[in-house]
Parts: sequence; C-alpha cells; structure tokens
Amino acid sequence: MLKNIKPEIAYRLINHGPVVLITTSDKNGKPNIMTLAWLTVVNSEPPLIAIAMGKQAYSQKLIKKTKEFVVNIPDKKLIKKILYCGSHSGKNTNKFKNTLLTPIPSEKIIPPKIKECFAHIECKVINRYKFSDVTLFISKIIYADVEEKFFDEYLKTEKIKTIHHLGGGWFAETGKRFKL
Repeated sequence: MLKNIKPEIAYRLINHGPVVLITTSDKNGKPNIMTLAWLTVVNSEPPLIAIAMGKQAYSQKLIKKTKEFVVNIPDKKLIKKILYCGSHSGKNTNKFKNTLLTPIPSEKIIPPKIKECFAHIECKVINRYKFSDVTLFISKIIYADVEEKFFDEYLKTEKIKTIHHLGGGWFAETGKRFKL
C-alpha cells in the first residue's frame, strides 16, 4: 500500500547524498566550516556540482563574495565535529579551533581543505540562482583528491563510511558496494 506524504518532506526520499563539510574564506583569508547535505552532481563534462544553502548561513555570504569553496568529505568518525559545525555559526566562532580540525592548503583556491577528511573537491562558482531564501550555487570542479586506499575509480564503501542525512535528525551510513 502506498502512503501519501507531504510534498514539503518528499526531499527526504532522495536527500541521502553524503553529508559534507564546506570550507570557505572571507576576503582576508579567515576560514570557515559549514556542514551541508544539499549537494548534487550537475554534469560530468565539464565537471559541475551544485550546492544549496539558506541565507542564514554565513558560508553563503562568503561564497557570494569569493566564488570559491571546498567540499570536504568526512567519514562517520567525524560525526560529532560534523554536528558541531552544523549547529554553530562561523561568523563569530572559529570552528577549526573549536573542533580541532586541521586546515591544509588547497591546490587551486584560497579556502583550505580539512586534513581529517578523506576527500576534497575544490570548486569555483560559475552561476547562482535564488529560490526564496535559498541560493543554489552551480560550481565547476577545478581540483579533487582522495585517499587512495578508499578509491579505485569508485568509492570503496566497505572501507569508508560516509554519513547520509535523511532529514529530521536521522542519518545513515554507506554499506557494501556491488556491481551488476
């Protein structure tokens, strides 16, 4: 039997991409971290992704000014730090200091990568769209790296557990991968 659900929560059926940590910088190079679950692939050639964030997010203001950010992909071991970064604003808080996460230089842009994350995707914004109080940033991937032991052209989900937000405080982790 099918259950009717409100359109306002239908996103929870498809929202379980990995939770990531977005790093940004202000005009003086001061870094910030934001937890984000709203991201998607837009295209592979050229490599484009989209991230969406509300106007209340300090990171949204930074990205609008600098047009750069890093998608840092954490594993389940960082869950407490991920939750902290998602519940505190970076406007007056140094999340790197408070979480003991380590900023390391990016290859092509100013915002730093997070050393404790197993993969990083450096992005430059090429377009943005506003929907109500949310901005969707369409961004080109200009550099990416990943710990070799977790990637063989595909994510080794048996070896690394990414976190997936289901909505309303619920999360899941990756399981066994398979090929047909």
